[in-house]
Formats: sequence, C-alpha cells, structure tokens
Amino acid sequence: MSLIPRHGNTHFANLKYGYLALAVSAGFVLILLVARHLAPSRDKTRSRFRNWVARDAYHISPLLYLPVLFIALFIPFVHHYSLKEHLSLYIKRLGRLSYVLVTLNLFITIRPNVMLPGVNYLDLIPLHKWLSRCLALLAIGHGTGFLALWAVQPNTSVSEKVFGNVWNLIGVVIFGLLVLLLLLTLRPVRRKNYRLFYGFHIIMSWCFVLATALHARPGVFAPYTIVNACIFLVQIVSKIAFVKNVDVLAKHDENSYSTLRRITFPRYAMGEDFTPARHVRVSCYRTFHPLYWILPSRPFTVASLPSDDHVELIMREHPDGFKFQTGVNYTIQNSFPSLPTKALASATRVALVCGGSGISYALPLFRYFAVENCGFLKLIWLVRDKEDISVLKDVLFPPMKSDQFEIFVTKSTPPDDQVGGGSAMVNRGDRDLDDIEFELESLSEPLNLDGGLLKENGKQHGFGIAANVHLGRRLEWAADLANFVELDALDTTWLMVCGPQGLIDAGQDFTRQNKINLASEVYAL
Repeated sequence: MSLIPRHGNTHFANLKYGYLALAVSAGFVLILLVARHLAPSRDKTRSRFRNWVARDAYHISPLLYLPVLFIALFIPFVHHYSLKEHLSLYIKRLGRLSYVLVTLNLFITIRPNVMLPGVNYLDLIPLHKWLSRCLALLAIGHGTGFLALWAVQPNTSVSEKVFGNVWNLIGVVIFGLLVLLLLLTLRPVRRKNYRLFYGFHIIMSWCFVLATALHARPGVFAPYTIVNACIFLVQIVSKIAFVKNVDVLAKHDENSYSTLRRITFPRYAMGEDFTPARHVRVSCYRTFHPLYWILPSRPFTVASLPSDDHVELIMREHPDGFKFQTGVNYTIQNSFPSLPTKALASATRVALVCGGSGISYALPLFRYFAVENCGFLKLIWLVRDKEDISVLKDVLFPPMKSDQFEIFVTKSTPPDDQVGGGSAMVNRGDRDLDDIEFELESLSEPLNLDGGLLKENGKQHGFGIAANVHLGRRLEWAADLANFVELDALDTTWLMVCGPQGLIDAGQDFTRQNKINLASEVYAL
C-alpha cells in the first residue's frame, strides 16, 4: 500500500519562489543604495529620458524603482507548473509574495537606518507608501482568488471552507482588514482623519505579520516572520532609546495677528552636534502611554544650530490644530537629516526658497552657509501676511546685505498652514494640498529697506533684519535669481526649496532648465 501526500505534490512548490523573492528584495536594496551614490544629483545631458532615469534613480522615485522590482519578481512567477492546471498554486504564490515584500517594506521604514548610508528616511516615504499599496493588492488578490475558486468549484461550499477551517478564517479576516486599510488610504478619507488612518495602519502592520504567520501553509515563520519581528524590535528600541523628554521654555506669540509661532526648547533637546535643517518628531505622550505607539508623532524642522544655547522651532498654529504649551512635557523622538550630505559638504552657490513656516528649514541653512563663505547666498521667503514677519523678531541673523534676504508677502494660505503637525514633511503625495500656490495681491503699506513694515499710525515694526520686502509682486525665478547660476559651478550650485508642492515643482523646473542641484522638503498630509 502506498501513501498519498496529504497536500499533494505542489504543497511546497512556492518555497523556492519565496526565497527567490527575498533575494530579489535584497538585490533591490543594494541597487537603490548604489544608485543613490552613483547617480548624478542634477541633469547633465541633453537627453530628457537619460536625465529622467538618473534623476529618479537619485531621488528614489517609486515610478522608476517599483517597475524594476516587480519585473524582476514576475518574470519567474509562472514557472514549471501550468497556470491553467495549477491555478491554486499561483494564487498561493501571490500571498507568499505579499508577505515576503512586507520584509522589504518594513526595512525601508527603519529610522535612522545605518544600513542605508546617505539615504534619508524622508526619501523613502513615497516608495514605502506605494509598496504598501502594492503588497496589499497582492494579498487581496490572493484572498479574492481563493474565494472565487471555492465559489466555482463543484461540491465546494465557501462558508464551509471559511468557517470550517480556522486558518482559512484568519486569512479572510486579514483580507477584510486589508480592504478597509486601502479605503482609509484614499485621499479624502486620509485628509479627514489622518490619525485614524495612521493608527489603523500601524496596528494592521503588526496584525498582518503575526496573523499571516498563523494562516500561511507551508509556514512562513522562518525566515520571514523572524526577520520581520527583528525589524519591529529595532523600531521599538529606536523609539525608546533615542528619545528625550523636554519642557517648552518659551512660546513667542506676541503678535496676535500672526499664527506663526516660535517655540523654544532647552539645548539638550538635540544632541551635542547636528547638521542644519534636521527635523525632530514630537509626541504629546510618554513612551509608556499606548497612544505613543499608535498615533503619529509630529515633525518639526529645527531652526537652530549646534552653537545656539537653545533649540527653536517655527510652526503655524490653528484654532483646532496642535499647540505647544509652556511648561508641558513633550517627547522628542530623535532627530533626522533633511538634506543630502553632499549639499552641505560641497555647495558653493546656494539659493534658499521657502514658504510659510518653511523658514524653519531655510534659516539654519542660511546661517550655516554664511559662515562657510559661499560665493553666492540668498534667502527668499514667501509669507501669507505681513504680520508673519514678526516671528523673526530677536532671531539671530549673520551679517548680510539686504539683497541676500527677500520677503514676498501673499494673502493666500500656504498648504503648510493647513497641516496641524508643523514644519516638516509627513508624507509626500497629497495633491489636494499640494496644488495650492502662492498668489500675490497688491498691498499699499509703506516699508523701509531694513524689512520693517510701517502701520497706518506710523509706528515701525523694526526687527533689525536687512531684507527687501516685496508687496504685490510674484516671485520671478529667472529675474530674482538672475545672478545665481554660473556655468563653471553647476556641480556645486544648489537650490534648496521648502514649501507646498506647487513651490517645489517650480523649483524643480528651474533646476532642470539650469542643470543645477535641488534639495527640497514638501509639506503634505
């Protein structure tokens, strides 16, 4: 008498493909790292296609990297077994592939990631966002495939398959949660309640990793669940070991007509030495509070330098938004770079263009490069109201000429004003906010040459800032940066932009036309 295998001779057929997918993921990370260091950070050729490939390779664009990843994964997807005769095998393969990709997806969310030198975690957020959607669709395809297969098979009951097998039931629960997660990622839903989306996506990450380990047959515990658990452990340690609990020393809100605020923390809120334009993530909760682990922390760009005796943030406050309170304790989760290392090390000609509370990004860079004696240095700040200029009162500026600092006043609300979180990027991609641009309107208030605006009664708001203030004129990139670009210094010429996507896009167009380098930070939900 011969024994018949319980699961058939294809039960373990997907194991090799899973290992192959894991190897492809490792190779993908290596390609990403090499491209980041070898790809030029600016356009260098006349070929639009070659410039696009090099630019997207350097900036880690999902539009370039995800097709490369999935082509490598799907070329060997259908192999050896007939798709028609072994349909269930390939439906299972979809599920295994989605779980293997979780490892890659979790890896690129580690912050800071010492295994990706030269890559900021901000650069990886678009890739993480779209890879998450792709692996969720693969898992949903896996679930839909089996439900459809059971529905059309003769003498098979879908309810019996689902409720008669606890492992299948776990899979159906995962399927339903993934569908709900995809619905929550839709822009209108995400914008309406970002905290709900974020908290659910954190919980779902853990549930997917642990529940799929129970559901999958053959098992995925080794190596995938073990590796994923190790990444979770690294993230937990990072959110405990590198935090500082600090009190707000001061909140500068003297001008009631402006919603820009300067927040002062003690110096120990940051490390002994740090690069300019780094940002911190701030939580209202202590590490032992459950919401510390579920709700999103808020990113704020640090407006200070290591030589300062305190740490300052500049943020936009709203009636229903987040507000710092003096004397209240907050948890700061490490600090993270926002700028490529090569920009700080090699830039000789620098133009800084920022909008709203993006001055928090540009101000420390302006001070840093002023000490470095750049051949060209200019700061352009777009604000929605003349009263916003008051946030710079008592701010330390280096000696400069008035044409090095230009302020454009607009009555439109910059998109960063609509984000309760503050002045650093949370996620690149909310086009509803991104498409709002700065529109300048004619204003008639008199002004003097040191940036002091005069009120109707003649009282001057002088801040000791040598700046040109423009009322009623749009920023004209070519005219206002006419002396910025020199052909013999393109490699060391950097435009640094911080603001809404419309401003970033305009900066990108300028850098592509002039073949110079771009560093940017965008505000979006």
